[in-house]
Amino acid sequence: MMRKENLRVDALLIGYETNENLGLRSVMAYLQESGYNIVLVPFFPGNDESIIEAVRAYNPRLIGFSVIFQFTLEEFGQLMQGLRANGVKAHFTAGGHFPSLRPELTMQLIPELDSVVRFEGELTLAELLEHLEQPQHWEQIQSLAYREGSEIIVTQLRPLVSDLDSLPPVYRDEPQEVGFGVKTASMLASRGCLYNCSFCSIRQFYGSVPGALRRVRSPQSVVEEMLVLFNDKGVRYFSFQDDDFAAKTKQQRQWLQSFLKGLSETGLANNIRWKISCRVDDLESEILKKMLDHGLMAVYLGVESGSETGLRTLNKKVNVDQNLKSINLLKSNNVAMAIGFMLFDPSSTTDTIHENLNFLKAVGEDGYFPINFCKMLPYAGTPIESELRDAGRLKGDVTQPDYNFLDERLDWYESLTKLIFTRRNFSPDGTIMLLQEADFRYRLAESFGFKGQTESYNKMLRYLISKSNMDTLQTLRELLYAVMSQEINYLLEEQNTIMEIAERQWRNEMEIEVELKSQFMEALPLLNNLPNPHLPQSKDSYMPFNGSGVQIPSATPKS
Repeated sequence: MMRKENLRVDALLIGYETNENLGLRSVMAYLQESGYNIVLVPFFPGNDESIIEAVRAYNPRLIGFSVIFQFTLEEFGQLMQGLRANGVKAHFTAGGHFPSLRPELTMQLIPELDSVVRFEGELTLAELLEHLEQPQHWEQIQSLAYREGSEIIVTQLRPLVSDLDSLPPVYRDEPQEVGFGVKTASMLASRGCLYNCSFCSIRQFYGSVPGALRRVRSPQSVVEEMLVLFNDKGVRYFSFQDDDFAAKTKQQRQWLQSFLKGLSETGLANNIRWKISCRVDDLESEILKKMLDHGLMAVYLGVESGSETGLRTLNKKVNVDQNLKSINLLKSNNVAMAIGFMLFDPSSTTDTIHENLNFLKAVGEDGYFPINFCKMLPYAGTPIESELRDAGRLKGDVTQPDYNFLDERLDWYESLTKLIFTRRNFSPDGTIMLLQEADFRYRLAESFGFKGQTESYNKMLRYLISKSNMDTLQTLRELLYAVMSQEINYLLEEQNTIMEIAERQWRNEMEIEVELKSQFMEALPLLNNLPNPHLPQSKDSYMPFNGSGVQIPSATPKS
């Protein structure tokens, strides 16, 4: 958090910072370039008091809350209540997917809010700050929702920023380490997505506003930013947060070629590693190998389902065979990977659950990566939310939307899997997080060519990941059989069957975690003796250099 003692700041921005919040940091950089004093305070559940202290210290004119999704509305609402109760008079505004798509409802649910900055926030928030004490001017600020007496006024939408290179580099703190002395930074080369998956709000967020569905920075600006972070901050691992980094279009393939050329000409290709997220149909052997030759190390793959029915419901526009081929392509090239996977979706039946479990067995039995799963949730504004509402299946409330399955026995099955697997799948100290961290660190050491890692550790890790995967699938199968073959009321009253299944799963998880923790710290050597990264000044005309390094003209984040 940037601090300026005894200085009243113009705005204090608050948001989740599990990874660098590039959307918030881009807004911060734009406001700073516009001459405003800005502070960024990370948010996480339970740190309300520290935020209140920061607000007292800085006395901001405006406080901006990054409320990306509806699931955090209650948390941010309670924080705002606490701030008002402590006498904070600043203007409260919010941004993010849900406030942008449902501004009136957001302000109704959180009466402490004075306004909502909709969609891309850089220009709108700058204008709001400029005219903060002139509410009569607010109706002229595009993409703003605000209170006027008892009414909520929603202004005309502002077109998306057409030239992402026109925005300043995102504000950054000192880089964190991903382990063993390797520093990391999050990156963004594009905004938006060309596809329209039924469960995803990305298309609605960018498609609701005038402008292109997907915009990219120039490859030069991306390479320049990476080079500065490498030379000045020692960053060697870059995690791209783009929704679809390797989009399969002619323009994006040309962009990738220029980007890879830039990595080579600056010398970065041999000195860094990077991660991307993409669709399964983006991956082709030739372009994958080119990216690997230029430092690509890890891929997050949007698989989502192992059922043809599920893929159609999610509007993925791919099939199961494509999912399998892409996963096998990454495996054959020794690429670190993780997949997004929804075991449950609104079309789920006993058959599709079995298809998903068979798919996870096929890709997870070898222990190449830990398998994880979740239930598809109906985000506000998505096509699947509208379909469920029209069918009368949408339930829950605004902050916790949900739906019923067509077979009510699956409602019980999903509830029981949530009870049994929440810690494994989602806890920071759960089995999945520990296995993913161990796998990532091993592959990081292997990718950088550090000689100390042992094959015996790799075999042990593959065994533990495979065991976790197969134990989990066995539990899911046994639980499904129990729910489908017996009356649920009997199972709930008898309890022994469910408890035996759950306790065996939890015991297996504990054994894996104990084994992993006992070997993890000793098995991988520290990478402390990797050379301090610094590239010589290039004479190549591809990048502009001066005595202090590259001057970055732009950097853009995902909202």
